[in-house]
Amino acid sequence: MDKWLSHPNAVRLISLALGILLWAVVHFNPDSTPNNVASLIETRTFTDVKVQVRGLDEQSYVLKSMDPTKVKLIVRGTPSDLLAARSDGGYIVEADLSTVKAGTHTITLRTDLPRSIQTIQVEPATVTVELEELQTKEFEVQVTPTGTPKEGYKAGAPVLRPTNRAHVTLPASEMDRVDHVGGSISIEGADKTLKDKSVKLVAYDGSGQEIPGAEVDPAVLEVEVPITNPFKQVPIQLKLIGQLPAGLSVANLAPSAEQATIYGPQTELDKIDSIEADLNLSEVTKSGKVDITLNKSDAITEVSPATVTVDVQVVLTQTRTIQGLPITIKGLGNGLKMQIMNPTSGQADITFKGAPAVLDKLQPGDVSVEADLSGRGPGTYTIPLNVNSPRFVDQSGGNTSIEVEIANIGTEPTPTPGLPTSDEAASGSIDPDGTEPPGTEAEGAGGSAGGSPTPSPSLTPTPTPSSSLSSSPSPTDGA
Repeated sequence: MDKWLSHPNAVRLISLALGILLWAVVHFNPDSTPNNVASLIETRTFTDVKVQVRGLDEQSYVLKSMDPTKVKLIVRGTPSDLLAARSDGGYIVEADLSTVKAGTHTITLRTDLPRSIQTIQVEPATVTVELEELQTKEFEVQVTPTGTPKEGYKAGAPVLRPTNRAHVTLPASEMDRVDHVGGSISIEGADKTLKDKSVKLVAYDGSGQEIPGAEVDPAVLEVEVPITNPFKQVPIQLKLIGQLPAGLSVANLAPSAEQATIYGPQTELDKIDSIEADLNLSEVTKSGKVDITLNKSDAITEVSPATVTVDVQVVLTQTRTIQGLPITIKGLGNGLKMQIMNPTSGQADITFKGAPAVLDKLQPGDVSVEADLSGRGPGTYTIPLNVNSPRFVDQSGGNTSIEVEIANIGTEPTPTPGLPTSDEAASGSIDPDGTEPPGTEAEGAGGSAGGSPTPSPSLTPTPTPSSSLSSSPSPTDGA
C-alpha cells in the first residue's frame, strides 16, 4: 500500500477525485430543481442606452445630427455581473465614424460589454448620422473698451499681442454668419494704461450675438489699452535726409505704419498735423528694412508706435531726358514785360535720374519748371530754374537757368543780333531762311512763357547700366 501511494500518478488521481467531490458537495442542493439552476442566468432589457460616437475626425468634420440617440439593449448574464456592469457604465453602444466622410450615412451599431455579458439585441441596430465638413477662416480681432476712464483721461486704441488676427472654425454652412471676432475689456475709472490684460475672443454674427459652437484660435489675446491725457492720430511723414551712395536710387519706401497716436495737452495737439521720421539715406547701401524713431517734441508726452519699420527698395540709377518743358514765369511786376533770350525756344530740356521703374512712368505733366522774377526791374538777368519733380526723381542735368530781358510795357527790348524785333514777331514775320522767329515774350505778373502753341515735351532716355541691386517696384505716394 505504501508503495502504491508513493507513486506520483496515484497521488495525482487521488487529488483530482477529492477536488471533484468537494465541488459536488458545495454545489449540490437536494431541494433545487433544474429550473432553479437555470435561473442563475438572467436576460435584462435597457431602453435608454445612449449611443456613443467613436472615431470622428473632429479636426475635419462635425456631427450635425444622429437619429436615434438612444436605443434599446437586451443582454444576458448573471445578476451580479449585470448589476456590476450597470454600476460601472459598462453597457456601451457605439457608432464607429472613423471611415465616414461628409454627408448622410447609416451606421451599424456595435456593443462594448464585459466578457461575462452577452448581447442579445440592439434595437434599432443602426443610426442615421449627418456629418458636415469644418471650415476655418481668418478674421481681424476687434476689442471694444467698455466703461469710461477717470475724468479728464482718454482711452487709446487697444493694442493686441501677439497678433491682431484669429481663426474661426465652423461648419461650412455657418461660416457666412460670422461678422467679426472680438472681445471686450473694462476701462471703467482707469487712470493709467492697462497692460497685459487677457481678453477672451468670441465669434459674433451681424447682430452682435455670439455664435454657439464657433471655435476661435487663439482663444485669448493679451491687450494693452493706453489711458492718457488727450491724444490725436496723425499721419507719419518720412523725411529723407542725406544722399544714397552714388549710382543708387530709391525705388520704393513702405513704412510698417501710416499713422501714429500722439499724446499731450490739447493745445499742443491742435498745432500738429503730422509727425516726422527721419530716414538717413546715406546709411542705406542695399534694399532692406530699416527701423527709425518718430520725432517727438517736448510738448508731446508719448507717441505710439514709437518706431516704424521702413522697407527700403533701392536699385541702380538710370537717367531720362524730357525735352520741351514749358517754363512758368512768376513774380513779373505790373507794367513790365519779359522775353526769354536763352534758351531761345522758351522751353527747358531737363535730365532726371531715378529708379528705372519710376522713370518709366514719368510724364511731362508730372514735372513743372518755374522761374521767379520777383523784385526785378528792366534789364537782362540770368534766372535759376526751380524744377519740381515727383518723389524719388531728381534733376541730374539739362537747363538749370534761363536768360531773360525785362522791359517796361511799350518799350522795345534790346534787339539781339540775328533775332527779329518784337514788332516783327508781332506781325508774324519770319527770318529770311524761312524759320519761325526765336525768343519768347511775356507780359503782366507771370504765366507760362510763350505766345504760340508749344510743342509737346518729349522723353529721351539716357543709356545707363541695365543691372540693378533689386527689383524696382513703382513708388507709392506718401510722406
